[in-house]
Amino acid sequence: MNKKNDSVKSRFRFACLAIGIAMLCTLSAVGQDGTNGNVSASAFNSTADMLFMLLQIQADVQGRLSDLDLDIANASYDLSATGLEEDAADKVLRRLLETNSILVEAVTFSKDGKIIAAECRGCEGVEGVDISRQEHIAHVLKTKTATLSKQFLLVEGYNGTALAYPVFSPQGEFLGGISAIIEPDKLLNAVVAPQLHFDIDNRSNISDYSFWLMHLDGLIAYDRDASQIGKYLFEDPLYKPYPSLLALGEKMIAARSGHGYYSFLVTEGNKKVVTKESYWTTAGLHGREWRLVVTKMME
Repeated sequence: MNKKNDSVKSRFRFACLAIGIAMLCTLSAVGQDGTNGNVSASAFNSTADMLFMLLQIQADVQGRLSDLDLDIANASYDLSATGLEEDAADKVLRRLLETNSILVEAVTFSKDGKIIAAECRGCEGVEGVDISRQEHIAHVLKTKTATLSKQFLLVEGYNGTALAYPVFSPQGEFLGGISAIIEPDKLLNAVVAPQLHFDIDNRSNISDYSFWLMHLDGLIAYDRDASQIGKYLFEDPLYKPYPSLLALGEKMIAARSGHGYYSFLVTEGNKKVVTKESYWTTAGLHGREWRLVVTKMME
C-alpha cells in the first residue's frame, strides 16, 4: 500500500511540475503579446520570477494536500477493518498524527455524528459529543463522500481546516467516518517562507514579493501580513476604500488563474498606498478551491 501511494504521489508531483511549466510559458507569452512583444528584460525577469515562485508554491501546497488526503484515505481503509472505537481505532488515529505534523487532531464519528474516538491536544472526554452539525461532518453523513472544509476558528484559538472521510465495513455498510484537522498556517508557512525568504515568527527579512491565499467566499486564509488573516475581502472595512482590490477579488473568484493590478497598503501597519501586480492560481481538494496569490509592489 505505501509503495503504491509513493508512486501515486510521485506521478502527481511530476504532473504538477509539467502543468506548471506549461502555465509559465503560456502566461509569459500572454504578457509579451499584451505589449506587442516590447517587454524589457527586467520586466520579463520579474514576471518569470513571480510565475515560477507561484507555481512552486502551488505544486508544494497541492502535493502536501494530496499527501494528507491519501494518508487519511488509508486511515479510513484501516478503520474499516478495526472499527471506529476502542484501542485499535486509537492506534490508527495516533499513527496518522505521528506521521503528519500538520495535523493537530483526529477523531472517528458514528453514523449519527457523535465522536467515538479522539486523538488531539486537550480533547480528553469528548467521546459522545454530537458534531453532526459541523459542515464537514454533515457532508460525510449525507453524501458518504470525502470533503475538505472551510477554514474555521478552533476552540483552542487557532485556525483549522478539516479533511473528513467516510468509513465503511468490509461488507459495505456505512459506519461513520474520520475527521482530521489541518493547521493551515503550519502548512503554508512551511511552503511560503522559504520562497519569500522571511522569518516565520516575526515576518522579518521579507523580499519584494508577497503571498496571500483567499477562499472563494472572500476569506483571507493566509497573508504575509498576519494581521489580515481571518478577514473577509468583501466585508471588512479595511478593504472598502480600495475598489481595484475588490474588483481583482471578484476576478479571482471567477477564474482559477490570472493576472491583475490593485492598489493597497504596503501592510496594514504601513499606511502608504502602493500599486501591486499579482498572479494567482488554484490548489484544493474535493471541490474546495484555494486561490494562491503572489504579488509584487510596482516601482
